[in-house]
Amino acid sequence: MNMRKFTGLIVLMVVSVVAIVWVQVTWISNSVKAQNEQFDFFVINSLRNTAHSMETNRRMNFLNEMFIRGYSALPQTIERTASQGLTTGRYSIQSQITSDSDSVEIIVSENENPPVRMKVTRQEASEKMGSSIVVGSDEYMRWMQQQAIEFQSMSNQLASEMFVWERNKEINKEELLQTLKGELAASGINTPFEFAVIRSDSIIDGVFDKAKRRDFLDSPYRVSLFTQGLFRRGESLSVVFPRKTNYVLGTMGLMLGGFGLFLLIILSTFALSLWFIIRQKKTSEMQADFINNMTHEFKTPIATISLAADTIANSRVITDENRVRHFISMIKKENSRMNRQVESILQIATLDKHEMDFRFAPTDLHEVIRQAIDTIEIQVTDRGGVVHRHLDAENSIINGDTEHLRNLVHNLLDNANKYSEKAPDITVNTSSNDSGIFLQVADRGIGMSKSVQNRVFERFYRETTGNIHNVKGFGLGLNYVKAITEAHGGTVTVESEQGEGSVFTVFLPFSNETRA
Repeated sequence: MNMRKFTGLIVLMVVSVVAIVWVQVTWISNSVKAQNEQFDFFVINSLRNTAHSMETNRRMNFLNEMFIRGYSALPQTIERTASQGLTTGRYSIQSQITSDSDSVEIIVSENENPPVRMKVTRQEASEKMGSSIVVGSDEYMRWMQQQAIEFQSMSNQLASEMFVWERNKEINKEELLQTLKGELAASGINTPFEFAVIRSDSIIDGVFDKAKRRDFLDSPYRVSLFTQGLFRRGESLSVVFPRKTNYVLGTMGLMLGGFGLFLLIILSTFALSLWFIIRQKKTSEMQADFINNMTHEFKTPIATISLAADTIANSRVITDENRVRHFISMIKKENSRMNRQVESILQIATLDKHEMDFRFAPTDLHEVIRQAIDTIEIQVTDRGGVVHRHLDAENSIINGDTEHLRNLVHNLLDNANKYSEKAPDITVNTSSNDSGIFLQVADRGIGMSKSVQNRVFERFYRETTGNIHNVKGFGLGLNYVKAITEAHGGTVTVESEQGEGSVFTVFLPFSNETRA
């Protein structure tokens, strides 16, 4: 996959994930907004019901107090007035107005109806007046005026009493609390609240602890109290919900939990997919580099062998025994080099499958190190370099596989030689403690950056990649070192600074239970 396609794929994945997350977040946001609006509606409705209940209760309390204090005379007066004209179940007041002709005009009130003027014959008037009380018009008017004055006096006194009562009557905080709590519970709102009674931007009463004065003044949950009273004092009820957000979100717990889980799955899937894609791309690049390097590594000995064979076949050379022996030695040397490279590749493959055969036995690590140094020292000396030995471990006997340990030390020494631009200066140290032995291989080569140190033990990884082959190799040597070390139950670390060289430290326990 080329870089353009890879970048396009990543962009499409990112856009898809962002779009899905945006849709989900928008949906949740709208749901939370709708839930808040529903909460506000129920709260405002509950406050209005509370204010109405408080006002109704206040009216009933006033009437009860008034009747207890002597206003029971009001219905008695009405009853007395209504009974004066009661005759045989029929109430009537008649007043003769004129009698100049055969007809007369009278005032009649029947069956609790208002008085009306009627014009009837004398005979009909006599029949009506025969069973009714007849009064004169002046007397009737005086009676009506008297009743009106009595009712007016009673009304004035009642209004005065109500005015004084409302002015002096204080709000019952406990009654307001219980009424408000009941209305909110009836609306399905069961979250802690605080309330205050406000008059002229001042709090005169309430139940509150956390909320401040400004919270009540700015609260959207506020209604007026006692708006229909004679004495209006501008009081209002303001409510604050300290845990409103938690309550609203709590009512959506299942929805939000599902959203969070779904979002986590999406992001995890995306992250893993992206990680696998990037890792696969890096692996593909390293494998391509490996094949590239392997081709060049094999191409040189193959070309040398082919050239030597052609030279030996030459009639002038084949008769020269010394020259033939020289070219045969060259062929063997190049063939041995190819075998070592093939063996390295096969060792990694078998180690990957846990098929590598380890033969653990008591092994003198110092002897293994000496053999490895003898193998690499010729190449170092040819470049004008030197290998320093400081084998200071008191106990050098460990339980290990001699052959693999020799390859481990050889790879560390070969790595130090290859990555020294000038004459190699390599130092091998050993030390021990109660648990095992430490092997250090230090060089003064080109060193490594921190990013390279983090990946130097990865398979196929090489700081020099592509077709640049100033440093030969497959990128398998240090990976092999790590694998063999871990197979022996040990650890390997590296410390390096660019331009100052590197130090590889291998710890191998005296005895181990790890087997490959």
